[in-house]
Amino acid sequence: MRWPLFLCLACLLSPTICASDSDDQTENPDVVVVTVGTEDTHGLQRFERSARIYGLHVEVLGRGTAWRGGDMKRPGGGHKVNLLRDWINQAYDNLDSDTLVIFTDSYDVILLGGADELRERFLAARHRIIFAAEPFCWPDAGLAARYPPPDTSTPSPYLNSGGFIGRLEDLRRLIRAADIDDNADDQLHYTRLYLDPKVRADLDIVLDHNATIFQTLNGALSDVKLHSSDEGWAWLENVVSGTRPLILHGNGPAKLELNALSNYLPRVRTPDRCHICEELKKPLKDEPRVLLAVFIEQPTPFLDEFLQSIQDIDYPKDKLELLVRNNVEYHETTVDAWFSRVSGQYASRKRLRPADQLPEHTARMIVLERATAGASSYVFSVDSVARVTPNTLRSLLESGVDVVAPFLSRPGEAWSNFWGALSPDGYYARAHDYMDIVSGKLSFRVWLQAPPTALACRYT
Repeated sequence: MRWPLFLCLACLLSPTICASDSDDQTENPDVVVVTVGTEDTHGLQRFERSARIYGLHVEVLGRGTAWRGGDMKRPGGGHKVNLLRDWINQAYDNLDSDTLVIFTDSYDVILLGGADELRERFLAARHRIIFAAEPFCWPDAGLAARYPPPDTSTPSPYLNSGGFIGRLEDLRRLIRAADIDDNADDQLHYTRLYLDPKVRADLDIVLDHNATIFQTLNGALSDVKLHSSDEGWAWLENVVSGTRPLILHGNGPAKLELNALSNYLPRVRTPDRCHICEELKKPLKDEPRVLLAVFIEQPTPFLDEFLQSIQDIDYPKDKLELLVRNNVEYHETTVDAWFSRVSGQYASRKRLRPADQLPEHTARMIVLERATAGASSYVFSVDSVARVTPNTLRSLLESGVDVVAPFLSRPGEAWSNFWGALSPDGYYARAHDYMDIVSGKLSFRVWLQAPPTALACRYT
């Protein structure tokens, strides 16, 4: 299908976006995406997957090296600027100076378009460097008064350094305009350059106020809306500007919202099929060591059958570490007899008894601590109120997902054991897709949007 064209591309970025005349430069430049990712996190994996979806070449700078830009919970990130400077200096000898370079963050960014769309929108803007924009003047709010008009009259008037685009030659000039320490703040660095009238004019820098290319989420959650194409793929619209952004950034505290959107973007699922589930699934070649944690927290009917189902799990016993926690005195004789009979088959074994008088949360923490301190790669936690089949553990391991929890609901009701979102104070909030999940229209969530609360059977 053809995506809807909401506005004339040449005039989307700002009221003055069409002011500059085009240069005598290549009108079909190569496109390169550059990012920084020192650790191979789920966020980086998600970013790289989105690049593959659209056939984009990505240069990941700093991979496998130590991060020197601070903890990013406060101003920092200058290391990104210096890594980019080093890359540009090397790339300048190997790439055409007209090469179109997109620099973005990676851990909290997903790409929503390909090279042709990025090139088209950049060329339509007829400016040399375009930065993402956001509603907040961060990290120095005192600089807001120095922003030039009409920047301050737009919904997202301030520079965001998590994404910018320009030709290699122009970004080389930008990166050489000022030095920065690794632990200094990259957004403040670029903001000061932008607010310098001479630098801004010489390099023809503008901000993407209308999210033609870059969409930041912090402070703009009500501006975006998911739609579905005729083929069932989700796509994102900025409903304020009527644009379809190509790069989505969950900046600042908006990372949970990005995680929720990334359950659909890009090309994650169609209504009847979870495509990323198929991508993640992998055959189980070598059986990893698993800590099998059994919890009996309340009186349980048919406990013998439950214990038998644990024993019948189709997995080598010498690859399972058995930990049984019983907190019901009535069941102790049954549990003790079963444990004495079967525990010798397992790689290791441990009991937590009612006499230990441990609160449930303490017992569960003991499981996690034992797993991280030992040789186990996974934890499979099963409560006595649940039931497992012999192939359950193998199926979970083959899913390729790091954390899996059961989904429980009541037919015809809105209740479930799944929290689709969190409020700012860490409690329940209604997710935009919660009713679709409860009703069964959506059956699987992936990536980082794990449920804060789940009951009965856990696999980690």
